[in-house]
Formats: sequence, C-alpha cells, structure tokens
Amino acid sequence: MKKLNFKFNSLTMRIWTTFTVIILIIISSISFFYLVAFRTISEKAKTQDLKVSHDILLKTNNFTQPNRFDELRNLKGSDYYIYNVDKNNNASIVNINKSHGLPPSTQTDLNSPFKINDTNIKLWMSSYITPGTLYEKQFKATYNNMKFIFIISSINYGSSGKSYLITYMPEIVDNSLLYMVLWVGLIFIAIGFLTAKLVANYISKPLKELENCTIRIAHKDWTKPINVKNDDEIGRLANSMNLMQKELRRTDEEEKMFLQSISHDLKTPIMVIMSHAEAIIDGVYVESVEKNAEIIRDESLSLEKKVKQMLYLNTLDYVLENNLEKIEINLHRLLTHIINRFEVINNNIKWDLDIEEAIIVGNVDKIQVSIENILDNSLRYANGKICISLKKEGAFAVIGIYNDGPNIPEEHLSHIFDNFYKDKTGKFGLGLAICKKIVNYYNGEIEVTNRDIGVSFLIRYPL
Repeated sequence: MKKLNFKFNSLTMRIWTTFTVIILIIISSISFFYLVAFRTISEKAKTQDLKVSHDILLKTNNFTQPNRFDELRNLKGSDYYIYNVDKNNNASIVNINKSHGLPPSTQTDLNSPFKINDTNIKLWMSSYITPGTLYEKQFKATYNNMKFIFIISSINYGSSGKSYLITYMPEIVDNSLLYMVLWVGLIFIAIGFLTAKLVANYISKPLKELENCTIRIAHKDWTKPINVKNDDEIGRLANSMNLMQKELRRTDEEEKMFLQSISHDLKTPIMVIMSHAEAIIDGVYVESVEKNAEIIRDESLSLEKKVKQMLYLNTLDYVLENNLEKIEINLHRLLTHIINRFEVINNNIKWDLDIEEAIIVGNVDKIQVSIENILDNSLRYANGKICISLKKEGAFAVIGIYNDGPNIPEEHLSHIFDNFYKDKTGKFGLGLAICKKIVNYYNGEIEVTNRDIGVSFLIRYPL
C-alpha cells in the first residue's frame, strides 16, 4: 500500500492525473454538447429539410415519381406514401417508392432488431390522421424503440374519398462523432502518460539536486554548491539556495569563532577569581586580602556584564516582539539623564553637548540601552573628548555621538554591529549588536564613520 501511495504521489503521476482530468473534462463537455445541443440542432435541421421535401411534393402535385430526397445527407432513409380512405371508409396505402424508405432490415424482416415491417409502420403513422383538412401537420413519435419524424397533408388523389400525403423519415442516431471523440481522448490519455513522464523527469531532475543539497546543508556540509543551470524559477531557487548556503557557512564559522573566543573571554576572569580566592584561603598572596577581594569583585562584575549581555541579546527578539509598550519619549530629557550618569565615570573626559528637543515613540528602557551601549563604547576608546548632538532631520531624530579615540580599521567598519564582532583587543563585545537590533526594530538607522581624528556614531529614530 505504501509503495502504491508513493507512486501516486510522484510528480509523474500528478502531471498525468492532471492531464487525464483535463482530457476527461474536454471529452465530457464535447459529449454533453453532442448529446444535447448537436442532436437538437440536427433534429431541427432534418425536420426542416423533410418539410421542404414535403412542400415540394405538394406544389408539384406529382406523387407518382420515386423519392430522390433520401440521397441528401439530412434526408437519409426518407420516403413518402399516400393514404386513401374511400366513401365506404375502406383504407388503403399507395406505395410510391417501395425500394426506398426504411433500411432493408426493417421493411419485411420481423426478426430485425426493431421487430417491425414497412406496412405496420405506415399504418401506425396513418393513425395520427385527424378529421378535417390537414396541412403539413408535423409529428415526432416512437414506434418499437425507433423514433420517426413524419408530416401529414390532405391532398386530392383519385376520384372519391379522402387522401393524405405522408412524408416520413426514421431518425437514425449517428454516434460516429461521439465514438471518434472517445477514441481520440483515450489515445491522448495514453500519449499523456508518456508526456507526463518526460515532463516530470525534466522537472524533477533539478528538484532532486535541490533536495540532495538541502540534506547536505542540514548536515552542515558546505563543500559542494548547487549546480543547476536552468534560467527559470528552479534556477533562481538554486541561486537563492547557494546564497543561503554561503550565508549559513559564514554564520557557522563566525559562531564557532565566537564560541571559541567567548569561552576564552569568560574563562579568563573565572581563572583570576579562582586563583585569588585560593590565595586568600591558603594565606599566600602578594598584597593585602582587601586587594585580592577587590580584584575578585572587579572580575566578577566584568563576568556578570558579559553574561548579562549574552542573555539580553538572546532574549531581545522575543522581548521586543511581545513588549507592546510604546510611549512618547523626550529624547532631550533621556540624553541628559544618561550623560549625567556617564560623566562621573571618567573626570578626564570633556563633554561637548548640542541637544535639541525631539519626541519619539517606543519603549524607554530599550531606547536607553541602545544609547548607553554606544556611549559606553565611546567612553572606552575616547582620549579626552566626547561630543553628543540631537537634531531633527526630516522625519527622524538624529543622535550623534563622537569620540576622539583611534579609528576603526576599514575592514572591520561594516562588521562592528555583528553579533560576533571582535574589537582590536581581541575581545568580543555584544553591546553594539544589541544596539543595532533595537534601532532596527523601531525602523531606525545606525551607522559609524571614521573622522580624521576619532569615530562618529549616528542613530536615527523616526519622530
């Protein structure tokens, strides 16, 4: 059962099934049109032609000549006869054209499929004669499962009594067109299977390559790129997957490098803390116990900061998406508050402020973190001066933070906001990555530029 299900779910079977369904719909539509519309139109045409032939006989008043109308396609099998009723009500049939009329099997053979003969049919049609004068009275009736179209008119034939001209035609259904459509449909369905196989193979070959490549990517096998030369949608998908593979490979390598370096970065303060703690326990230390305790405290604070940054970055996406708090934030007031806290850290730094009024909307804690991380970075590298500005430019509030420290190497300038960026000291910092994620969430922009002396950061938040 599973094997059959697999075959049915294959691309070949799906294409063939679709093709077959379309063919069947076309066949059904043609058959319905044939059975309903075509037959109706054909029946009306035959009735009209029979009426014309009947009318010609009435106008020529020549009822002794054999009927040649049945040579026409629509009047195939047609004939006429005269039904006489004398003064004594004795009826008789005058056959004008006995060699024509019904198919030979229905003229005299009672064992024919219709179980009828020529005389019985004519007597049956004559029974539809009604009193009075008739003129081209049309009838459609069935006798022994065979449908007839006949027309009756009163005529002058003979010297006495009443006479009637009856022109008739069996309605023989020609299903050759329907059978031809069915056969052509079956042939197309058979051809469709081969076509579906070729099309499926053509489509599935690059898809199979994409499937194998996806499996390799899932197992972090970046060695072999996807080699699909199509210029269609599949080719564009392959190019996108190759680009995805390159990005995943780069991210994987950066992540490995980050984990190696961050583990070393975390291991160092732990080792310092342990060594100084053991020195206190063993009583073997160079300086005082208080000095060792201060070192342990400082290293613990540094370690705590790194761990908090890692946890904060990992949960930041979830916090931003689920924190719906958006209030008006006075950036002038917020910057003044942040600067007052940072000024006491280093009294040797000169602060140059140019802060205007600006209001934005967001979460005040997150906006504050984004600004503090830039200030913390600037304060770490500044030689003696930090400039902070706040201005309105179009639809944005622009915060400028400049420090007169060393320039950032050009090769690192576009990567300092990455999660795994390593500064010139060889240590990883996550503060700038956190800052960029917050700014991007609020549809803002952040950039860094090297000046002749120092580095300038610009943060743009929508007003």
